[in-house]
Amino acid sequence: MIKVKLSEMMGIHKVKSFSQLEKETGITRKTLTKLYDGEGKGIEYVTLNALCKRFSCTPCDLLEYVPDKEG
Repeated sequence: MIKVKLSEMMGIHKVKSFSQLEKETGITRKTLTKLYDGEGKGIEYVTLNALCKRFSCTPCDLLEYVPDKEG
């Protein structure tokens, strides 16, 4: 499973709301909410690029691989 660490990045960079992040990145609130809540089924490269640009990070800082539980 891939975990999106948007909540961590928002905390580190003191982004207090989705509205602020939406204005700064152009990513819709709906998309940000899905990523934040871990409900997204994927992430578009343009979205990943915008988040990396905003947070001055790499995709490795935003995404984490968590092995699936067996059984």
